[in-house]
Amino acid sequence: MNKLNTLFAITLGTLASAAGAADLTLYTDGDFTGRPLNVVIDLPQLGSMNFDKRASSLVIEKDAWIVCTGEAFTGSCQTLEPGRYPSLRALGLDDAITSVRRRDAVSPGVFN
Repeated sequence: MNKLNTLFAITLGTLASAAGAADLTLYTDGDFTGRPLNVVIDLPQLGSMNFDKRASSLVIEKDAWIVCTGEAFTGSCQTLEPGRYPSLRALGLDDAITSVRRRDAVSPGVFN
């Protein structure tokens, strides 16, 4: 990911955090505690957000998401539907997620 894309991702993450508009929120600890990372766009490298292999719980508010143990949506991937996941241990994903993306593409819309 180049610097401009990283800056864009950080900016969107910050805006989503401020607005409470995250479609996916990852937490460093179980039961939705610890540091959160609000996600609104596909992230092929959570390391660029200093969140590589740190998630222990997550909440999906909107759409299905694919979470993967490798960068760029590689490794072991699982599709998770909207809901609350207080522990990722049973899924074999505790401190293992490296990239996340929506299952279905989302159009950014038309800007006038």
